[in-house]
Amino acid sequence: MVKLKTGIERFDNFIGGGIESGSRNILYGPPGTGKTVLAMQFLWQGLLEGEVVAYDVMDKPFPRLISYFRSFGWDISPFLENGKFIAIQAFPHSEPYLKDPRVIYFSLNDFKEMKRIDALLSQKNVTRFVAGDFSEQLFSIYDLKYMEPVEDWTINWSHFDNITNIDIMTKATQKDIATQRATDLDFNKAHNIFFFRFNEEKCRRELRIVKIEGCNHPLGWLPFEITGKGIKMLVK
Repeated sequence: MVKLKTGIERFDNFIGGGIESGSRNILYGPPGTGKTVLAMQFLWQGLLEGEVVAYDVMDKPFPRLISYFRSFGWDISPFLENGKFIAIQAFPHSEPYLKDPRVIYFSLNDFKEMKRIDALLSQKNVTRFVAGDFSEQLFSIYDLKYMEPVEDWTINWSHFDNITNIDIMTKATQKDIATQRATDLDFNKAHNIFFFRFNEEKCRRELRIVKIEGCNHPLGWLPFEITGKGIKMLVK
């Protein structure tokens, strides 16, 4: 079982050396709890190790994402130029603003196009893929009869092409039945699930390893901080 390091030393120790290659993962929690930073750090570690990585930037303008990476000292510009960092965007582009030539655009409504993009990433030997930030309600927009084969395809694509796939999902403050059913589908299909929260009483961010295949792991909430160099665990 090949493990890919996250670049967060103590976290990697908790999860048996890293996140399994070919696995489907969910980072889940409220806004501002560190989900995106962990995902970015995971991609940056891959770049440092010479891998090809991809990011579905969703609703973020790509230049803003580049700046977000740079704020931690992670300059992805050279990796964009040499094809090691591939950016895609799953939502239709907003007119009249110009499309970013560095981004591959497609729509989640087009399953065939989505599979074509995934195949393209495989051809480019991508080993790490991050999608997000999704709002939890987004999944409830789509019929489960549509989403289930999409989820099954994603799992097969990740597994057989050895791509570690991470979805960043923002927790809804209120849920209707459709949202809950969609989230349940996503959780039930995932190999590994990580919850994030802000502990109001202790005024700190925490994460919990809800599910991870193939290793023993702590069950409680693990405190961490976001520093100028990314995430730092506060427990040994």
